[in-house]
Amino acid sequence: MSEKWIGNLELPFHNIREARARLGELERRRGKLQQMGQEMLQEFRERFPSAPAYPTRYSDRTLTGYRWRRAGHKAVSFDLTSETGRSLLDRLPTDVRKVWLAFERRRIHLNLALALTDYERIRLRDFLGRIDRLREAEV
Repeated sequence: MSEKWIGNLELPFHNIREARARLGELERRRGKLQQMGQEMLQEFRERFPSAPAYPTRYSDRTLTGYRWRRAGHKAVSFDLTSETGRSLLDRLPTDVRKVWLAFERRRIHLNLALALTDYERIRLRDFLGRIDRLREAEV
């Protein structure tokens, strides 16, 4: 059976070898982004060691890894733009609030980059696994 229709899908690769190479690129990109995230968390903690809240990394599958957490409370995450976050921001000095909002912008962008990378990586791994099983079934 002809598989010319595959080209119409406009995938970011043309064959399985390229798909595996793309997966490698995504793994490297993910590592760089995670390093950037760790640097962001460390920078915040160094600048604001006794802050009432701080950004942290959550290890779950929501594709929103970096979130804010209140210090000394249960592990409940929140957004700085939520009611909880706005209440916290209102109690900060103006210059500190601006820095926190810059960290929030950085966190939002980092989460997007990680989510897009992770989603493509997850889907590509699944695709390659399915193709491998399909090839085994064809033998």
